[in-house]
Amino acid sequence: MTHFPDNATLLSFWSPASLAGNITLLLHLIGSMLLGMLVGYERSYHGRAAGMRTFSLVCMASTGIVATFGYPDLWFGGQQLATVTTDGPSRAMQGIVTGIGFLGAGVIIREGRSVSGLSTAASIWVAAAIGILVGLGLYLAAITLSLLCAFSMSIILQIERWLPKQKRFFFELCFSADVQPDSARMRALTAEFGFHLRGDTFSISLTRSHQYYAFTATTGPKNHADIHGLSQALQALSGLEKFSISPTRN
Repeated sequence: MTHFPDNATLLSFWSPASLAGNITLLLHLIGSMLLGMLVGYERSYHGRAAGMRTFSLVCMASTGIVATFGYPDLWFGGQQLATVTTDGPSRAMQGIVTGIGFLGAGVIIREGRSVSGLSTAASIWVAAAIGILVGLGLYLAAITLSLLCAFSMSIILQIERWLPKQKRFFFELCFSADVQPDSARMRALTAEFGFHLRGDTFSISLTRSHQYYAFTATTGPKNHADIHGLSQALQALSGLEKFSISPTRN
């Protein structure tokens, strides 16, 4: 015979003690989101693929999973401690987190010199944390984490776009073998159009008929770079046979 839960069991998930624990978790989640945004902005500012959204999502998911271990007496509405130990749910959580890690890695894609899918992978991890919170009966914390995740994926994206940050571009230039390119001239030329050539990324490769120069350049925080003007100036370089300029985020 099927036994349906009585009102007392259902209300235990929304008892004052359970709500107090959920509110504490809520504050933890909000704090971790803000701190994750702070750390992620530094990466976003320097043109990296993992920015404010990714860091805030990972930070919140970590908080949601770890903080649940501090409230075992609230798991399942506080109804399970008399008969079930916390070892079972704890092992289940560890297995979920490990499995989701492989799933998240599968959606990260490298396209040329840019990486995409990091925020999607992080949101999958957050979904796992939400599922764990719901499974333990910490409904208010699960709802809060869902709303914070939606906030991070939408509003934080707009904030990230609005805040000043650098953009990174990868340059590949092909010169004929009988021409000696002037690296100082290239550095001055990129600077003239708002790009800052990074010397630590400069590389040269040679073949019998061509010389290939490759480097990364960044724009300023206000992104006042003239990529069209730079491409026109590069075409006027002596001995330059072809070149490419592509944005990069990694």
